[in-house]
Amino acid sequence: MADSTLSILVRDKGRPCAPYFTSKHMFYLDIFHCDFTPLTWKGTTYVGYKLKEGIHSQIKVPPGCYIVRAYAHCNNVVTEMAMVQVGCDATVCVSLLPTTVRYCIDRTIIGLKYGTASTTKISEKVPKDKINEAIRVLESVKEYLPKEEVIPEMYKELEEILEKEPEI
Repeated sequence: MADSTLSILVRDKGRPCAPYFTSKHMFYLDIFHCDFTPLTWKGTTYVGYKLKEGIHSQIKVPPGCYIVRAYAHCNNVVTEMAMVQVGCDATVCVSLLPTTVRYCIDRTIIGLKYGTASTTKISEKVPKDKINEAIRVLESVKEYLPKEEVIPEMYKELEEILEKEPEI
């Protein structure tokens, strides 16, 4: 079986079209199979793997489906996860975008309002007053955080879409 390559680059959250803005951060990488078991290939397990160039690495992997994420301990920078399908003797470019706490709070609020736990809606498992209390606390924390510089407030649009009943 011929090796394939994942060419992984951490992007700048303030300018997503550009590489991460500083090489002072040393990013670490996790690569999992699509079932979240860690990838071990040719003697290397890719959990806590140091990116060779700080924000970029080209990693030889067998063909397959992978979940990739990166993080830097300095300032606790964490990227979104990406699912990647790589074929035989192929190179796949993977761009990872760091998140912000405000972005994570917005995602959590949407999850509390519209998400599921296993196959059941959160609202059917958690009392409504507890959901509202959690949302109130998260919203109050956001008041202390800066507005997103680049990532648009996508959640307002998403919430409007999710509020509507789907047409079946």
